[in-house]
Amino acid sequence: MTTSTENRAQRRSGFAASDLALIAVFAALIAVFALIPALFTVGAVPFALHLIVVLLAPLVLGAVRGAATMLLYLLVGVAGLPVFSGGSSGPAVLIGATGGYLVGWVVAALASGAIRTAAARRRPSKKALTAWLVVAALVGVLVIHVFGVAWFMASPNLRMSPGAALLATAPFLPFDVVKAVIAALLAVAVLSAFPRLMPASR
Repeated sequence: MTTSTENRAQRRSGFAASDLALIAVFAALIAVFALIPALFTVGAVPFALHLIVVLLAPLVLGAVRGAATMLLYLLVGVAGLPVFSGGSSGPAVLIGATGGYLVGWVVAALASGAIRTAAARRRPSKKALTAWLVVAALVGVLVIHVFGVAWFMASPNLRMSPGAALLATAPFLPFDVVKAVIAALLAVAVLSAFPRLMPASR
């Protein structure tokens, strides 16, 4: 059986063992970095590291495995393991003020991972791939913030006006743009070092 035939068989039957291992590794990395205190703060806005890994996962793994990584991380945290920021855990985190952002991670992984795969299948130059991955990561940031703002407005405990919700999320955007660029550069390095992680070319 050829490698391509094996890959098609794995896609039909679900995740391969290597896929599950990668999903688990990236979920664990998110958990580890979520527990690391912010490197610094500007005003009241912390520069936390775990979003870099959140953005990195779909850029390396693609949409489906990237989203599965987010779901695994969230399920582990909801189940009670202290993997959320500050060592918190439980369902209350998902319905708290930052719950929209966490749910947004899953959708962001699907969006940015889809862009990554579409671009990488064309086998672009390293410079072009870097540009595409920056775009993909920025789309991920946008999706996450859209979900965050929507939750601020919809949550029974918050009920913010659109203006107040935008003001609440706006201070984090500059840092998150920087994190998107960092994630894209890291993804290019990982994909260059491990070309088997690249999707099949068309």
